[in-house]
Amino acid sequence: MTRRVQESETASLAYDAVGSGIPLIAVHGAYSARGEVRGFLEPMIGARPVRRVYIDLPGHGDSRPSSGVRRPDAVLDLVDRLLRREAPSGRFLVLGHSFGGHFARAIAARHPDRVAGLALICPAMPGEQSTPPPTVVRDDLVSTSLDRAQRAEYEGYFVVRTAETLERFRHAVAPAIGEVDERTLETAITAGPHAADPDTVAVEAPVLVVSGRHDHWVGWERQQDLGDRYPRATVVTAGDAGHALPHERPRLIAALLSDWLDEIGIPAASGARP
Repeated sequence: MTRRVQESETASLAYDAVGSGIPLIAVHGAYSARGEVRGFLEPMIGARPVRRVYIDLPGHGDSRPSSGVRRPDAVLDLVDRLLRREAPSGRFLVLGHSFGGHFARAIAARHPDRVAGLALICPAMPGEQSTPPPTVVRDDLVSTSLDRAQRAEYEGYFVVRTAETLERFRHAVAPAIGEVDERTLETAITAGPHAADPDTVAVEAPVLVVSGRHDHWVGWERQQDLGDRYPRATVVTAGDAGHALPHERPRLIAALLSDWLDEIGIPAASGARP
């Protein structure tokens, strides 16, 4: 069920929430929607006592129209409204993929004393991206079954093209692709400036940073520097994967998230495995 926090008719944040336990705010990347993160994350941590709160960034999915959101900190103001409803007190977790990783860092910078853990999957970094040239790790020619538009989306995103990743594309990625408010992306879905700078605010909680070595969208080298910014960071660069890392290496991401939650102290369900 879609829920919403709202500042005006053109400034709102749509979300849904699943489960019970410590709140986790999950943030998708640009040109996607909350269904993509929900699609890969639910099988990984659904058995944990975590209330997963999946948001649509302004300009995406159900968080449209969004012409009233004109700057990056206005996005965080809406997240603060969400927190007052879904996590009014106590600690919470934040996870972001792609540009959602940048906003996850910005949320943590606003609330460093309340964040119990931060997970960044292929996070976009402020400034110029340092990216490897596009490459294909494996191509089983499965994309011939897609129409032209979806084939372009799949091949532009996935560097591992197998029957398994095609199914994940159809299940989690394709339904999240849709129209966006381009003006909002230009003015608000950007890397700042933020009043609380993610590069200067200390976050003492466990931080997980995972990148794909063949990520030609945001790269992997600059993400390694986050290990110096966060004193409790675990930084992993995954081979044989790109920007679609959680879809291409789901067992690796599940194991890393399991370890991250263990470090935070969130118990696994009885008999559960990563």
